[in-house]
Amino acid sequence: MFIHTQPPKHYLGYTVEGKAPVILIPGIFGKWGFYKHLGDKISLEGHPVYIVPKLGYNLKDIPTSASLVREVIDENNLKNCIIVAHSKGGLISKYLLIHLNKDNRVKGVISIATPYSGSSMARLLPLNRIMELDGDSKIIKDLASHSEVNKEIVSISPVFDNMVWAKEGSFLKGAENIKIDEKGHHKILFNKELEKLILQRLSN
Repeated sequence: MFIHTQPPKHYLGYTVEGKAPVILIPGIFGKWGFYKHLGDKISLEGHPVYIVPKLGYNLKDIPTSASLVREVIDENNLKNCIIVAHSKGGLISKYLLIHLNKDNRVKGVISIATPYSGSSMARLLPLNRIMELDGDSKIIKDLASHSEVNKEIVSISPVFDNMVWAKEGSFLKGAENIKIDEKGHHKILFNKELEKLILQRLSN
């Protein structure tokens, strides 16, 4: 992610008519470039791919981050777009679906290793932006109380997640929940089965 600071020209230069726009949202301490390889695969299928530069290292609070994603949607007049998000990015995406998607510009979310029930690991670093991910935080409880949008989410997770310390893991009731035979919160991003799943769901 330190090397890939600017998206390749084909992200918006190679598109196929009818393919849904895709927005990439990374996890905390991450940038889109960490999973550029997934963005490349999606782009080469003909989907216009957008990033959210203002997220930086994704250390802003979830509501602010969701507003920045919405800015990208508005600035580019995106319709029927799909968000592909890792970890905290999935929480940002769900917040957007609940609070900032009254016009249905976002059609759905594909989340990867997202701590929908929070993670006890957040307590090890008692900083505001990290404690937001704790299972008892106000924002996690707010997101959990809005199950009406879960049907618009595909939650993909590894069989073992070293960062999501919660009994439910990334399971989200009412969503399409898929487990991949992979171990590792970040390693799953490089799993070939994950690539196939994402491309399949995007084509649907």
